[in-house]
Amino acid sequence: MLTPSTLLPKLILQDLWKSHFSWEEELPFTFVDKFSKWLNEMYLLKDVTLPRFMNFNETSELHVFVDACKGAYAACVFVRSEVEGESKVRLIRAKNRVAPLKSLSIPRLKLMACCIGARLVNSVIKAIDASSIKVTLWSDSTVALWWIKEYGDWSVFVANRVKEIRELTGCYSWRHVPGNMNIADLLSRGCTPQQMLNSKWWEGPSWLKENPGSWPVSDIICQPKEVDIEKRKSKLVNMNLTEDTHP
Repeated sequence: MLTPSTLLPKLILQDLWKSHFSWEEELPFTFVDKFSKWLNEMYLLKDVTLPRFMNFNETSELHVFVDACKGAYAACVFVRSEVEGESKVRLIRAKNRVAPLKSLSIPRLKLMACCIGARLVNSVIKAIDASSIKVTLWSDSTVALWWIKEYGDWSVFVANRVKEIRELTGCYSWRHVPGNMNIADLLSRGCTPQQMLNSKWWEGPSWLKENPGSWPVSDIICQPKEVDIEKRKSKLVNMNLTEDTHP
């Protein structure tokens, strides 16, 4: 539940590492100020309370939201249940990771978010022993969704992750959600404790409590150049054969 507010110090630490500061060197004010502001708000989290009981019944279904940005990628799992004619949504688990030091494209990071989302929801299903529960995974990346749904001769990076995602989510549904409606955005960008409290993100997106007919629906349409950039490169080799003739 606190995952969005714990990302900032990780990002600061990675920025420090990239800047190659020594242990004895005094840190620039910008780093110190950013960390101090985050630290001074941590006390706000002491009063956060969440109900321990979660409603699981025959109407329950899991919804996974994934997202990524330049600095991190993330996934979170919510349970949605109908209780006395009302839809209840609760956060079950969330996870984020700092992006690798080696720079990756946003579509690749979005695909990595899909991958940890697939792993995360499977760990939840095993924990609650609900192998038959309905699962929907949401991403705002049309490129990543295209890679997952379509078959192509992708690069090794994409092919390996798509293979794992398909194995873990073969019987689940992948859907597109607009970026401004993706609750995982806060999780991948990080925020201060105060911002997290104001968001009440653990309650899930408000639209998820509405009738499924009003949920976002959009076709997965990509520009060929966005998708094909990860196609495996073909190498052409010219060979000249010479034949020795003996009298």
